[in-house]
Amino acid sequence: MTTENVEVIRRLFHAVEARDIEPMYEIYSPEVVIREAASLPYGGDYRGHAGILEHGMGYVETWNHLQDDDDRRMDAEFADAGERVFVCWRQRAHGRDGTRLDLPVVSIYDLHDRQVVRSVMHHLDTAALVAFLDRQV
Repeated sequence: MTTENVEVIRRLFHAVEARDIEPMYEIYSPEVVIREAASLPYGGDYRGHAGILEHGMGYVETWNHLQDDDDRRMDAEFADAGERVFVCWRQRAHGRDGTRLDLPVVSIYDLHDRQVVRSVMHHLDTAALVAFLDRQV
Protein backbone atom coordinates (compact mmCIF):
# COMPACT_ATOMS: atom_id res chain seq x y z
CA MET A 1 0.00 0.00 0.00
CA THR A 2 1.30 3.45 -0.91
CA THR A 3 1.50 5.88 1.98
CA GLU A 4 0.90 9.60 1.90
CA ASN A 5 4.64 10.23 2.25
CA VAL A 6 5.39 8.16 -0.85
CA GLU A 7 2.75 10.15 -2.72
CA VAL A 8 4.46 13.40 -1.66
CA ILE A 9 7.75 12.15 -3.08
CA ARG A 10 6.05 10.93 -6.27
CA ARG A 11 4.75 14.48 -6.73
CA LEU A 12 8.29 15.77 -6.19
CA PHE A 13 9.70 13.49 -8.89
CA HIS A 14 6.94 14.44 -11.33
CA ALA A 15 7.74 18.12 -10.70
CA VAL A 16 11.48 17.55 -11.27
CA GLU A 17 10.83 15.66 -14.51
CA ALA A 18 8.53 18.48 -15.68
CA ARG A 19 10.96 21.17 -14.45
CA ASP A 20 8.11 22.67 -12.42
CA ILE A 21 9.46 24.60 -9.42
CA GLU A 22 6.10 25.78 -8.04
CA PRO A 23 5.07 22.52 -6.27
CA MET A 24 8.43 22.45 -4.50
CA TYR A 25 7.36 25.13 -2.03
CA GLU A 26 4.50 22.95 -0.84
CA ILE A 27 6.48 19.69 -0.90
CA TYR A 28 9.51 21.01 0.98
CA SER A 29 9.35 22.36 4.53
CA PRO A 30 10.58 25.94 4.98
CA GLU A 31 13.33 24.40 7.18
CA VAL A 32 14.42 21.75 4.64
CA VAL A 33 18.05 20.74 4.22
CA ILE A 34 19.06 19.40 0.80
CA ARG A 35 22.41 17.64 0.37
CA GLU A 36 24.19 16.78 -2.87
CA ALA A 37 27.76 15.55 -3.37
CA ALA A 38 30.13 18.52 -3.11
CA SER A 39 31.89 17.43 -6.32
CA LEU A 40 28.82 18.22 -8.43
CA PRO A 41 28.34 21.68 -9.98
CA TYR A 42 25.14 22.07 -7.92
CA GLY A 43 26.53 20.16 -4.94
CA GLY A 44 26.61 21.15 -1.32
CA ASP A 45 24.06 21.85 1.40
CA TYR A 46 21.02 24.00 0.72
CA ARG A 47 18.63 25.25 3.37
CA GLY A 48 15.06 26.50 3.31
CA HIS A 49 12.96 27.64 0.42
CA ALA A 50 15.75 29.90 -0.87
CA GLY A 51 17.93 26.79 -0.99
CA ILE A 52 15.27 24.91 -2.97
CA LEU A 53 15.44 27.56 -5.68
CA GLU A 54 19.25 27.74 -5.68
CA HIS A 55 19.63 23.94 -5.82
CA GLY A 56 16.90 23.55 -8.44
CA MET A 57 18.31 26.24 -10.70
CA GLY A 58 21.80 24.74 -10.40
CA TYR A 59 20.44 21.34 -11.38
CA VAL A 60 18.49 22.75 -14.34
CA GLU A 61 21.45 24.85 -15.55
CA THR A 62 23.66 21.76 -15.42
CA TRP A 63 21.32 19.28 -17.10
CA ASN A 64 18.72 21.07 -19.25
CA HIS A 65 20.87 21.35 -22.38
CA LEU A 66 22.00 17.71 -22.00
CA GLN A 67 18.58 16.11 -21.57
CA ASP A 68 15.64 15.48 -23.83
CA ASP A 69 12.25 14.28 -22.56
CA ASP A 70 13.42 10.66 -22.43
CA ASP A 71 16.53 11.60 -20.45
CA ARG A 72 14.41 13.49 -17.90
CA ARG A 73 12.42 10.36 -17.15
CA MET A 74 13.96 9.06 -13.93
CA ASP A 75 12.22 5.67 -13.68
CA ALA A 76 11.93 6.18 -9.94
CA GLU A 77 11.17 3.30 -7.60
CA PHE A 78 9.86 4.26 -4.16
CA ALA A 79 10.31 2.43 -0.85
CA ASP A 80 8.20 3.42 2.14
CA ALA A 81 9.88 3.53 5.54
CA GLY A 82 7.28 5.58 7.41
CA GLU A 83 8.66 9.07 7.92
CA ARG A 84 11.45 8.23 5.46
CA VAL A 85 11.13 7.42 1.76
CA PHE A 86 13.93 5.85 -0.27
CA VAL A 87 13.99 6.35 -4.03
CA CYS A 88 16.14 4.55 -6.60
CA TRP A 89 16.28 6.50 -9.86
CA ARG A 90 18.40 7.13 -12.97
CA GLN A 91 20.41 10.23 -13.91
CA ARG A 92 20.44 10.31 -17.70
CA ALA A 93 21.81 12.66 -20.33
CA HIS A 94 23.34 12.71 -23.78
CA GLY A 95 26.51 14.64 -24.48
CA ARG A 96 27.37 16.94 -27.34
CA ASP A 97 30.15 14.47 -28.15
CA GLY A 98 27.65 11.62 -28.60
CA THR A 99 28.29 9.99 -25.24
CA ARG A 100 25.39 8.81 -23.08
CA LEU A 101 25.08 8.96 -19.33
CA ASP A 102 22.83 6.57 -17.42
CA LEU A 103 23.78 6.20 -13.76
CA PRO A 104 21.92 5.02 -10.65
CA VAL A 105 21.08 7.33 -7.77
CA VAL A 106 19.55 6.62 -4.38
CA SER A 107 17.82 9.50 -2.62
CA ILE A 108 16.58 9.57 0.95
CA TYR A 109 13.75 11.88 1.98
CA ASP A 110 12.81 12.50 5.61
CA LEU A 111 9.31 13.90 6.04
CA HIS A 112 7.37 15.53 8.85
CA ASP A 113 3.69 16.39 8.46
CA ARG A 114 3.86 15.36 4.79
CA GLN A 115 6.66 17.81 3.96
CA VAL A 116 10.29 17.02 3.17
CA VAL A 117 12.58 18.21 5.96
CA ARG A 118 15.75 16.51 4.71
CA SER A 119 16.80 15.32 1.26
CA VAL A 120 20.08 13.53 0.51
CA MET A 121 21.11 12.30 -2.94
CA HIS A 122 23.63 9.47 -3.23
CA HIS A 123 25.03 9.21 -6.76
CA LEU A 124 26.64 5.80 -7.08
CA ASP A 125 29.41 7.07 -9.38
CA THR A 126 30.06 10.77 -8.94
CA ALA A 127 33.43 10.47 -10.70
CA ALA A 128 31.76 9.23 -13.91
CA LEU A 129 29.08 11.92 -13.61
CA VAL A 130 31.65 14.71 -13.18
CA ALA A 131 33.82 13.34 -16.00
CA PHE A 132 30.78 13.31 -18.31
CA LEU A 133 29.96 16.92 -17.41
CA ASP A 134 33.58 18.01 -17.85
CA ARG A 135 33.57 16.65 -21.43
CA GLN A 136 30.53 18.81 -22.26
CA VAL A 137 32.18 22.15 -21.51
